Amino acid sequence: MTRYLASLPTLATLAACVLGLASNPAHAAAAEFQFPGLGNTVTVYEDRFGIPTIAGDSEQDVAFVQGYLHARDRFFQMDLTRKQVSGRLAELFGAAALGSDIQFRAIGLGRAALASWQRYSRETQAVLQAYANGVNTYLRNNPLPPEYTVLELTATDPWTPLDSLLVAKGLAASLSLDLSDIDRTITLATYQGFGEAIGFNGAALFFEDTHRTQPGDSRVTVPGFLGSIGGIGRAATERSAPAGKHASGGAGGAYPTVSPETQQLAEDYRARLDDAPFFTSMLQSPEMSRGSNLWAISGAHTASGYPIVANDPHLGLNTPAIWYSAQLVYTHEGESWHVSGVSLPGAPGILIGCNNFACWGYTVNPLDVTDVFLDEVLATGTLPLPTHTVHGGSPEPIRYVYQTYYVNAVGDGQPDNLSRASVGLDAGGIAFVVPRRNNGPILPGGSDGKVLTLQYTGLGPTFELEWARQVNLAGSLEEYRAASQYFDVGTQNAIYADRDGNIAYFTISENPIRADLAAGTVDGLPPYFIRDGSGALRNEWLPVQNPQPQQALPYEIMPFDEHPQVVNPASGYIANANNDPIGVALDNNPLNQLRPGGNGIYYLSPGYAQGYRMGRIDREIQRLIDSGVPITMEDIMTLQGNAQQLDAELTLPTLLAQFQGLELPPEAPMAQALDVLSTWDYSTPTGIAEGFDAGDDPWVTTEPDLAEIRNSAAATIFATWRSMLVSNTIDATLTAVGLGAYLPGGSLAWNAFRHHLDNYPTRGGIGASGLPFFAAGLAPTVQGSLQQALDLLASDEFAPAFGNSLNVLDYRWGKLHRIVFDHPLGVDPFNIPNGGGFSDLEPALPDSGPENARPRDVHGSFPGLPGIARQGGYEVVDDSDNNVRARTLNGYMFGSGPSRRFIGEMGPGRIHAVQVIPGGQSGIFLHPNYASQLPLWLTNNYLSMAMGEADAAATAVLSYRFGPIDGVMTSGIGGEASRPAPAGITASEGTDGGAADMSAMDPGALIRER
Repeated sequence: MTRYLASLPTLATLAACVLGLASNPAHAAAAEFQFPGLGNTVTVYEDRFGIPTIAGDSEQDVAFVQGYLHARDRFFQMDLTRKQVSGRLAELFGAAALGSDIQFRAIGLGRAALASWQRYSRETQAVLQAYANGVNTYLRNNPLPPEYTVLELTATDPWTPLDSLLVAKGLAASLSLDLSDIDRTITLATYQGFGEAIGFNGAALFFEDTHRTQPGDSRVTVPGFLGSIGGIGRAATERSAPAGKHASGGAGGAYPTVSPETQQLAEDYRARLDDAPFFTSMLQSPEMSRGSNLWAISGAHTASGYPIVANDPHLGLNTPAIWYSAQLVYTHEGESWHVSGVSLPGAPGILIGCNNFACWGYTVNPLDVTDVFLDEVLATGTLPLPTHTVHGGSPEPIRYVYQTYYVNAVGDGQPDNLSRASVGLDAGGIAFVVPRRNNGPILPGGSDGKVLTLQYTGLGPTFELEWARQVNLAGSLEEYRAASQYFDVGTQNAIYADRDGNIAYFTISENPIRADLAAGTVDGLPPYFIRDGSGALRNEWLPVQNPQPQQALPYEIMPFDEHPQVVNPASGYIANANNDPIGVALDNNPLNQLRPGGNGIYYLSPGYAQGYRMGRIDREIQRLIDSGVPITMEDIMTLQGNAQQLDAELTLPTLLAQFQGLELPPEAPMAQALDVLSTWDYSTPTGIAEGFDAGDDPWVTTEPDLAEIRNSAAATIFATWRSMLVSNTIDATLTAVGLGAYLPGGSLAWNAFRHHLDNYPTRGGIGASGLPFFAAGLAPTVQGSLQQALDLLASDEFAPAFGNSLNVLDYRWGKLHRIVFDHPLGVDPFNIPNGGGFSDLEPALPDSGPENARPRDVHGSFPGLPGIARQGGYEVVDDSDNNVRARTLNGYMFGSGPSRRFIGEMGPGRIHAVQVIPGGQSGIFLHPNYASQLPLWLTNNYLSMAMGEADAAATAVLSYRFGPIDGVMTSGIGGEASRPAPAGITASEGTDGGAADMSAMDPGALIRER
């Protein structure tokens, strides 16, 4: 049975859509399009999925056309990103986005983008200007995307090179700006306060019992690295390490108490972020939703004799997809140079991909590059506003940046009806910039002369797009390593493989050195809590004394060679999945290693992912190597689609042992559950014909066999049992002492449960805090939790999925594990499913539907099963995490995962590579390529990547050319190149989006931001 409703685009359909110039039929029929701003002819080849190869003589000409095509296919996405990052989202979405704008203006990524632009190389500035010219050429000749009609807007600002930097800054910040210091401080302070009042050790409850940095699995990326560079400490020398005691206060293990004023300021700030989801997610202790997988296998283990590299970055799965597939071809140093992979709409170049010589990919390495400080302020002016911070007893001036906000009146029927918002000076009307904090802000709030300030590595000049361009041009391992040192902010692990047979791994980003850690101690709270800004403690970032190659930060940073890295390891493979790369936290203490020569504490991060994805990847690669059978691309595709839960494999034997001797009728649901769990292979298939599983036909449904059904039921049961186990141990213990509002996140809670389970034989479930976590005993807790899980699955809550069945084989995982690829507007037909040719697994019935057809939910409607059913689950390689605490019908849905799957083999003869993105090239919801790659992504299939112009020409279904004509590219507000400014905005109020040509940008222009 065919399951994908929209057919693949035909040649005729693509020809009609290719340039999107519906308003100009002459353009749609032309073979060559002529625009000013090009130096020579550029040829575009598109395959049937709309993936372009852009071939020209120069980088600038190719960038122009790339900008044009990005605008054609993704302009609303581009515009939304630049407006969000610059704090102008309310100009699109109205008053609901004003809180987000205020926070973004305070943080100041727009100010950092301008400072960065002024230090970019002239060559990269030229590429960025050419890209902006291409975007604006499209905008001048075409209508805006359909989202603007919904938002009642008919105009937009021209694109500038600064906007491209904003897009890059926004991505980097989403991967590295971390405000969880605030949430940790609140939780630790509360635990300490309750412990003192009730009689338990609150600090031990936090560090040892509930918020452990020791991961759930202990595989590392570079065993023995710290010792190899002369470091000292307990970092792993093998692929596992024993647990140890957290010593947050240094060698003595003392736990400083959080001051009441610090706790109050932190709670006040957290309360302000309810309407700023971008920042709310950063407050929570990392759950590593910002994940990814990467690995490389040397030619010694492969069938071809050449390295194989794989990467799948895990980001939000929305519509449209975050990446845009493309190949760029131009002349570099007299040679035809191609770069193929994925680009970021809004920026030129290729961020992740391959060139003539090598391939590269990335995962997040959550280096601690953000600190929050408690600072004292003075108000010496005529208004009761802070004018100075105080450090070491001396006042230091604060810089004011005045803000003007505009709000779109969405829904009033009036196009372009933007009005100026009334925002008080101390409520967002001024951004208070603290030079000492790398030009970071005073965070909103504060009282009695005390405030919180933010210091983040991304708030000064940084070189994200300079880095991307240098990587695109790297023709050797040495050039790639040198290019990586332009990467200043974004905290990544990099994987690399080349045609010379090299494989390599690098940690890239600038990592600041704190004064106390440099002295070999921790003054006060560790750097992953709110720190003292007065100067009484040595908590500051050290000023730069030993500048490193391409360094951007004006502070001392860890030298590149001290970052975890390896080239051509003896094992013949490298892998990372956001795990602790060298084992610094495997003993539950990230602060007890020393830098080479004992030169201060070696500090990377307060904690990494739980390690289950890395554990599975590492075990599978070792199994493949140990088999003696050479590894192929197909083996790597299978591994990339692996959906077996390692946490279940490590935990289930102990859980099942608690049922020994328990006699149950065979028809009892618990007996049935134990039966399917006893044969489970830990996989997580959907178990339904409508579901999408790795290896399925993308276009035709397949009925599951009994083995899949049993594994699917086991996945459902274990996921719900896991939730109940956490509820009846970690959550129950904290709630019993009044801390139910301060629970650890789901991954931390499950890690804590496994810690107490593993230590039950010696501790009896009693934590280091003195609190009991198995109050009812081990076996009763385990057995009772399973019974509660089964009762829940048979309840009315899950009736739309399982119909109150007591037959556990009806508990198919795909009925719960679903995904909606949300569009920013959040409505059909922009969302997928119910757009893009996909429908919900089961649509909701209207209120007038049959009274007994399905139980009503609390709102009186008949709930459906929204989304697309897909394999996966908690911490599987084919990333698709559901909430550990899930216990509602839609609580098992997921929203992040592989934003691109990629596998490349470095030979023979040339690089052979495949990739796929979760969606399609076009962001226009009726376009045939709106979701054309999604069936492939859902079933772990791939598309071949073009490598060079001849490759592209051989697979093209369309080709067309852009040629130069005489004329001058106009820019700015006014003239042919412009659109009218929105109603209610005048030039005197500083529209700041005017000049598309950045050459004359005045740094002082942003003293007032709009």
